[in-house]
Amino acid sequence: MARRITRKQLKQSDEFVSTMDSVINWFSENWKPIVAGVVGICIAALLWWVVGLWQHSRSEDAALALNHAITIFEGEDNTGQLEPTGDPNAAEAEFLQVIEHYGKTDQADMARIYLARIHFDRNETDEARDLLVGLAERHRDDAIGRLASLDLIHLRIAAGQATEVAAELESIVIGSNQSLPRDVALFELGQLYLAEQDPVRAGEYFQKLVDEFPESPYLSLARQRLTEIG
Repeated sequence: MARRITRKQLKQSDEFVSTMDSVINWFSENWKPIVAGVVGICIAALLWWVVGLWQHSRSEDAALALNHAITIFEGEDNTGQLEPTGDPNAAEAEFLQVIEHYGKTDQADMARIYLARIHFDRNETDEARDLLVGLAERHRDDAIGRLASLDLIHLRIAAGQATEVAAELESIVIGSNQSLPRDVALFELGQLYLAEQDPVRAGEYFQKLVDEFPESPYLSLARQRLTEIG
């Protein structure tokens, strides 16, 4: 026996057919902008992929150039050395090349850190300060900014501001100032008091670093300083 179709089902069927007719008519009237939009999305995705590949390749090239310059500056085998043993003049040319080719990338800014250190070693303090101040402002919350801030501290100590710097480092140690990690502040205080011919006080800071920061990158240097103090 044939199944009867109700009026409600007929109405729903008519509404579906009407809706499909409207959709088909809309597509027939608007297919060109739809196709253009799909093509635009595909082109944008392709460009995003190409730019991503280019940036990745550029970042790798910048890192290789920076590492090459650092090796020249620090020396081929700098294991166990506290000071660079390479050629600063040759390194300077390489760091300038990184800056010229890679603009304001992180790698170029790290090259500026090393360039400032070369200026500092030559007593070209104004040039070093200009580089470091710009980096500290541009990288307020990352490792490059902390390195720049630390090197600015060294500049201030060399300029006779050891007392003011010591007070700032003490505030970092007690936690009221977070501009640098505490282990860095402890090491710098130890270094500062060694330079001030106060080995006893310097030893206190180095020992505190050893006791409280067993995973600090400054640990081996702090232990070496304690051995030297005796």
